[in-house]
Amino acid sequence: MSLRMAKLTGILGLCALVFAIVDLIHGHHNGDAHGLVIHVVEFTSFFGFLCLLDAWAFKAVPMRFNLNRWLATTFLSLLNFVFGFILFIVSGGGFHGDGGPIAFSFFLIGAIGEVILPVSFIGFVVVAISRKRNGLPVLDR
Repeated sequence: MSLRMAKLTGILGLCALVFAIVDLIHGHHNGDAHGLVIHVVEFTSFFGFLCLLDAWAFKAVPMRFNLNRWLATTFLSLLNFVFGFILFIVSGGGFHGDGGPIAFSFFLIGAIGEVILPVSFIGFVVVAISRKRNGLPVLDR
């Protein structure tokens, strides 16, 4: 991870933590506009944090384990799909209320993983067939 990306990830993670604490301090269902603004900013910063972590993982895993990028994308999409929906359920399972922005962020990460999973698997199969025909190793980068 580059230094700039690490700083931005840390800043977004810290902002998400601060706004989650502000949301808890603000109180449950006050019904004012402040709660909506806090939820929007909390969702934006936490979802951005999760997206940057995913971008880092999609870049780091193929290099670290010397894997085909399509295979790494398939595995990471499967992990996003499974853990995104599990964490959505664990964090409240709702789109509103005090846990809503965090839960909705996990839901979106799971949904993105669900969409990317079949696309990346088909891409891996196509690349694997092409590499096999050319006599190249299928699983290597």
